[in-house]
Amino acid sequence: MARFGRDFVRAATQPAYLQGLFTAAQQVGAAPRRRREEEKLEQQKQALAAINTNSPAGLLQLAGFYRSQGDIENAVKYEEAARTLQGQVDEQARLVAFQEKVASAAEGAGLKDQAATARATQDMDELRAISNDVRDFQIEQLPLDNPQVIKARLRMAGFTPAQITAMGTISAEDADALLKGRTGNLEAWQDTEGNIRAVNVNDFGLVYDDQTQKYVRASQLGLVQKAPNKVQQIVDTSLQVGAEAMAEANVEGFIKLHEKATNARDQIAILDRQTARLEGGMPTGLLATTELTLRRIGEAIGMPYDPQVTNAENYISEASKIVAEQIKDFGSGTGLSDADREYAKIGAGADITQQQEALLNLIKIRRRAMAETVKLYNTVRASTAKRLGENNMTVYMPITLQDEPKEAEAELPPGFEMDQ
Repeated sequence: MARFGRDFVRAATQPAYLQGLFTAAQQVGAAPRRRREEEKLEQQKQALAAINTNSPAGLLQLAGFYRSQGDIENAVKYEEAARTLQGQVDEQARLVAFQEKVASAAEGAGLKDQAATARATQDMDELRAISNDVRDFQIEQLPLDNPQVIKARLRMAGFTPAQITAMGTISAEDADALLKGRTGNLEAWQDTEGNIRAVNVNDFGLVYDDQTQKYVRASQLGLVQKAPNKVQQIVDTSLQVGAEAMAEANVEGFIKLHEKATNARDQIAILDRQTARLEGGMPTGLLATTELTLRRIGEAIGMPYDPQVTNAENYISEASKIVAEQIKDFGSGTGLSDADREYAKIGAGADITQQQEALLNLIKIRRRAMAETVKLYNTVRASTAKRLGENNMTVYMPITLQDEPKEAEAELPPGFEMDQ
């Protein structure tokens, strides 16, 4: 039989000791439950850590957890976040799909620039605009032998459904002339600064915009009123006396011929400067851009100023103006290809990697074409002045040009003498 010391028996009979034993017994009994709760809490933590809160499914999973815990406020918050994020994901998916659709359509139409822009942008409005351009281009390629195509083209040109209905059935030839602004009355109008512009006005009072190839209100082109009757008389008379010359210059009216001739005069001044730069020894040829870069580096590290660097930079800068006019001659629609631009660059003598002789020949050819335009204008103007009187032509004066730069005479070989 076990025997306990007197002190142990005395202590064991004290209330405090008895309470301690009871508490210890409780803790021992609760340990398994507490361990299960801790394990459950750890599992919940691991489950929460595994949730991808950057996805709609993850946010819904998190909302479900809070709802199971009775935390309705957080459950509702994460459910709303899941719906918002799902909307964003769906919108991005639609944008990517539309982006590829537009880019593929542009490539199929041969519009490489528009295809590249479509793949680079994330702006849905810009994509819609490109899609409309591609669609318009595709419609423009369809033959005008279908009434539905004609109506679609007329809508693209700015006519309302009511106006299209009022036109009735029109032939492919009439539709083509209408769409290219060759019908209607050629009228002279003025802008806010008094500048005069000739425009085609159709039966509905709309004017043809050469840039957009659409019919618009005169005010949309900055035109405020018709020009004085005397100017209109010049336009009408010039149209009668200079039809052949204006057709040769690819314009439909005297005012447009005047604008083209004035622009030709300005281009000739640029071309003469380009000729002087080339003859002055600026870098040309296959390695021209490399040589130009090396010369720039030389100036940057302290070598003497190189005037040919400035000449080349000015040449390239002014060549871009000629290229822009060359492209305008091609037409400014969306169908202009990269090849067209390269051709314009070459035709304007803007590619300094070509040999000097080739560049000079290209500039000479373009200068003569510009001079011919000025000559045609002066011919039509003189015929008009003969009918109306020189005093009525002061708004449109003759355009004078400097003579074409003369080529330097080739030096004779040593010992060679010309017969006298």
